Amino acid sequence: MRPGADLTALTAEWLRGVTGAVFVPGVRARARAALRELLEELVAAVRAEPFDPAAGDRIGTELVDLRMSAPPVIGMTVRLLAARLPPLIEGDPAVVRARILDLLEHVTTGFVAAQRDAAVRAAEQMNRSEKIHWRRVQTDLQRRLQHDPVTGLPNEQQLRQHLAAGDGMGLCLLGIDRFPELADTLGHDTLLTAVAAMLRQITGVFLAHLGNDQFALVADANDLLKAADEARRVLLPLRVDVRAALVEGAGRTPDDWLRDARLALGWARQDRRDHAVFEPGRAEIDRRRHRLAADLPSALDNGEIVAHYQPLYRLADRAVIGAEALARWQRPAGGPLLGPPDFITLAERTGLIRPLGRQVLEQACRQGARWRRAGHDLLISVNLSPLQLSEPTLPADVADILHRAGLPAGNLQLEITESAALDHGSVTLRQVADLGVRLALDDFGTGYSSLATLSRLPVSTVKLAAEFLAEPRVLQHAIALGHALDLTVTAEGIETAAQESLLRSLGCDIGQGFHFGRPSGNPDTVVGRC
Repeated sequence: MRPGADLTALTAEWLRGVTGAVFVPGVRARARAALRELLEELVAAVRAEPFDPAAGDRIGTELVDLRMSAPPVIGMTVRLLAARLPPLIEGDPAVVRARILDLLEHVTTGFVAAQRDAAVRAAEQMNRSEKIHWRRVQTDLQRRLQHDPVTGLPNEQQLRQHLAAGDGMGLCLLGIDRFPELADTLGHDTLLTAVAAMLRQITGVFLAHLGNDQFALVADANDLLKAADEARRVLLPLRVDVRAALVEGAGRTPDDWLRDARLALGWARQDRRDHAVFEPGRAEIDRRRHRLAADLPSALDNGEIVAHYQPLYRLADRAVIGAEALARWQRPAGGPLLGPPDFITLAERTGLIRPLGRQVLEQACRQGARWRRAGHDLLISVNLSPLQLSEPTLPADVADILHRAGLPAGNLQLEITESAALDHGSVTLRQVADLGVRLALDDFGTGYSSLATLSRLPVSTVKLAAEFLAEPRVLQHAIALGHALDLTVTAEGIETAAQESLLRSLGCDIGQGFHFGRPSGNPDTVVGRC
């Protein structure tokens, strides 16, 4: 090939031809560099052995992707390169020219195919936009109308008007289970029309369709449950599962009626019951839970999750050998101190249990290191959630936390449940145990593990659930089983001196519970017992 200056000149001429035929967006230098790369690919394809003209298809596609897609561009490109490119490539002139023409034919094919694909995509996008616009128009019209266009029943707007004008009535909200699946099978409109026709058989009620799977019946408050039962009966031929929410009482706005009904319908589905009656107390609990779930991310950011420490006693001599770190949520501005039942399940459902668990583990390890520096060689025990245990990075995370806290691995004990240990296997547990960290099986005896499985888990301690304290014979066998597996046995939930005495007589190793001390946010209460 002749010097690169010839190829550069051809690139410049090609770019002038392209910009003369179509507007090229972006920086001119970028377009020149792109065309230069395409020229070099063409040259490489001509010289390649074996020769493959399909490289031209990609070059044609690339021209369209570069927004150089006007029809005159491909004609100018073929004419220019057919005339100017052959002299720049060494070799048999006839062979070189034949290969270039073959490649340019493929460039044209790729260019046309890419234009066609782009046109199809644009048409599909336009079609989607038109459908979205039409749906919005339909929705707007439906809001203005008084009846649902599919079922012919009064819609939500008319239902609200009826609720606002009524007195001494109740609202029954019906929800069809597995509605999307049924709609796909039977047809969306066909299903709704059939349900509406069946419900019209019920007399003495105001019937409305709120959209998709929800229908509403307004009846006399004394007949509300009867109306719900009648609705399920008339729908039996359709073989659909229906759940009902019942709301009664005066002094509600239409918004109140529908909000309370939808909340109760969620309870019916959650509890797997045919119907649920709206309960203000349960609604307040739900609202509180939602508020806590919304506040939990900021609580983690603001350091509101704190560790409280409950001492662990060696029963043989009542010596404090360590403490369990338990998560608490200190609400801001003098708010209440929340225990695990208030927020741990929320954290697990939202995935926030991972950062929450890490924060508690970091706090506990730093406290354990402070105790050691003060001359107290204590064990610090921390709970791990199943989600934390499922993380493949857990061993590395634990090692990093121990290193930064300055706590020896042997001073840390991680508590796991039987089910979590079995669900996630022993690989992660073995890696954590190899660090020197102790592992404890929490609530031992309440899971479904076999002795053979337990013997393979790298645990050093079992913690007996408090329920065992009510059954001395079962307690005796559980302690003996733990010792037979060469495990340290810890009893939780000790509340009386009699329970402590019983456990000591049965050879239980460690004790924990309100009898010895409640969890405290002041770590000095632990070392003060040493």
